[in-house]
Amino acid sequence: MSLTRDVANMVANLTYDELPAHVCDKAKLLVLDHVGCMIAGSTTRGAHQMTPYLGRIDSGGPSTVFGTSLRFHPANAAHANAHGVSMLSLDDSYILFGHPGASIIPAALAVAEDVGSSGKELITAIVGGYEMSLRLGTAMRPSEDRDRQVKGYATWQIFGACTAASLLYRFTATQIVDAYGLTPMHAPLPFLRKFHSRPMSLLKNNYGWANKGAITAVDLVRAGFHGNRTIFDGDDGFWAMAGSDRFEPGDMLDRWGERYFILETGFKPFGVCRWIHTAVDCLRALLSRHRFSHADIKGIHVETVSEFVRDFNGPWPQSTVEAAFHIPYALALELHDKSSATGLREDDLADKDLQETASRISLSTLAGADEKFYAEKRLPARVSVTLENGETLSAEADVPTGAPGGPAFGPAQVEAKFLTLVKPVFGEANAVRLKESLLELESLSVRDALKSCAVA
Repeated sequence: MSLTRDVANMVANLTYDELPAHVCDKAKLLVLDHVGCMIAGSTTRGAHQMTPYLGRIDSGGPSTVFGTSLRFHPANAAHANAHGVSMLSLDDSYILFGHPGASIIPAALAVAEDVGSSGKELITAIVGGYEMSLRLGTAMRPSEDRDRQVKGYATWQIFGACTAASLLYRFTATQIVDAYGLTPMHAPLPFLRKFHSRPMSLLKNNYGWANKGAITAVDLVRAGFHGNRTIFDGDDGFWAMAGSDRFEPGDMLDRWGERYFILETGFKPFGVCRWIHTAVDCLRALLSRHRFSHADIKGIHVETVSEFVRDFNGPWPQSTVEAAFHIPYALALELHDKSSATGLREDDLADKDLQETASRISLSTLAGADEKFYAEKRLPARVSVTLENGETLSAEADVPTGAPGGPAFGPAQVEAKFLTLVKPVFGEANAVRLKESLLELESLSVRDALKSCAVA
């Protein structure tokens, strides 16, 4: 039997009753977190550009466009919501693998609303999406040289959305095989190595298209199309199409039902690239211990991974997307009590005091950091603050808050984050009601759980 068929069989046999309770709880928290990011993200400039465009090509449908009164066809709703969820850079993170939930949860919610799924079916589909997506990412093991040349997350994470949608439509293993065969024909190219040019694209990882492409592939199977049925097999398998020079097929099936990748996915407390979070953590730790202000600082030096030094510095950002990938900007926000914890704000880009503080922040490569990053999936950073009185304060960390093995960002923090993001859009009563519904997802239908999302 082919690898593709083996994977499809595993996915098709996934059931809610066999999932451990803590896996289901993690899935519900991830849904809560992403819905909060979608609703808050709907107010951003990027969403205000994307959603009206999609509205012009959609005549209406069953699926919620979060933060709006609009309803689209599932493919377009998932496109809009996935684009919105990434706009504040607060969505989940799997280190070195981007933001897997952005290519799973929008598609799952849109399809679940369309077909009237139960909360249990949604949870199962989301767990399946994370397992499929992150196992594929783990199996695609490009050499360091290839990774530095070719990289893209939505390119392969599209299979997470395809898996979730397939489960919600109750596909057989054969239908899942066909959906997997059609999915690469709708996948974005691995574009990341060209992303950091200026101006940066508001599409970011193009997770919106990955959601739409996956649902399109699934819809085509429903219409009778067939796909390549050995898409993961052989030297010409998907991994080669996606730009990797190595592939370990056993990783896609290893300890299925024992190791849950969804549990290894982290929550983000700050609205900047995950790779910056350890530097933010270090600065916040120093601020907490020593109580200095930006006016007390002579200079700050950040040592971290060489790739971050190269890409996360440079000209002052001209958009919140560029700001999310700018270490001096992220640290200056903390020093001016404008933390990115609620997302980045357009108005802060013109703040001359922020710019002056950021000009005192320098970067260099930390010895041994590259090896930890590429081989161990760690995000090492050392932050040294020199005060005007000549005193130097330093802090160092390898794993950021909210990532497995790092400082905790647990259910209470995720729930508080959700309310902070949603209350300005929906009001406190609706935000609390929606939070409670999503945390009781296993006892509700998806349509009932989302009733508080209605916008007049």
